[in-house]
Amino acid sequence: MYRAIAQDIIKSIIAEEYETKLPTEKVLMARFGASRNTIRKAIDVVFQHGLLRRVQGSGYFIIKAPQNSATVLNLSIGFDRAAMVAGGPLVSKVVTFDKVQANEALAQQGNVAVGDELYRVVRLRYLKDALYDLEESYFPRAAVPFLSLDSVQHSIFAFLREAYGIYGSTTENYVHQVRLDAPRAKLVGLPVGDKTMCLDGINYLANGTVFNFSSTYFVYEDLELYYHTENIDLQD
Repeated sequence: MYRAIAQDIIKSIIAEEYETKLPTEKVLMARFGASRNTIRKAIDVVFQHGLLRRVQGSGYFIIKAPQNSATVLNLSIGFDRAAMVAGGPLVSKVVTFDKVQANEALAQQGNVAVGDELYRVVRLRYLKDALYDLEESYFPRAAVPFLSLDSVQHSIFAFLREAYGIYGSTTENYVHQVRLDAPRAKLVGLPVGDKTMCLDGINYLANGTVFNFSSTYFVYEDLELYYHTENIDLQD
């Protein structure tokens, strides 16, 4: 239940329903008909997504998007929510949707076994009619029983939450620069060999099973990265 409440709070923050501060726990308990413990767990999820700032004794304040938010990718909340903050949503054009078996390269990339059956989804995604990224995603069928062409036209993660109750537990992200090979350069309309920012990600369920891994090539002009962390003092 707390995950659904967290999703609702995130939507409210993106819609700027809360101007500067999150309502009190008591107000949220009444709004969602939930216990204090459930509300606290939901708030913690929202906080971990980089949308809130804790102030001891004063509550949770909304982290405002920078003025140039259209070019800021918030890795803490994911591409789709970051695009909503930037005036989205992202609009997808599906290039490839099929099933493949993991070869050695895919097995190493996604921490899966060679021969595992995968859904493969290759999409071009647009923000305000401008090309945002080229996304190459894989979903092991052992964790994701079914995807349809309609489901991959929109937010796949939203579909997985609603259809199967699949929620990611942990994510590993690796950001690096790559040079575009000929097939990818053709898709994004850039010269072969051009450098672009690439994010390789692996998403895990709570039991440690991989349910998605991907490579995303960002071509949106002047894109910047934002990531939220909470500092913890470590004592010797």
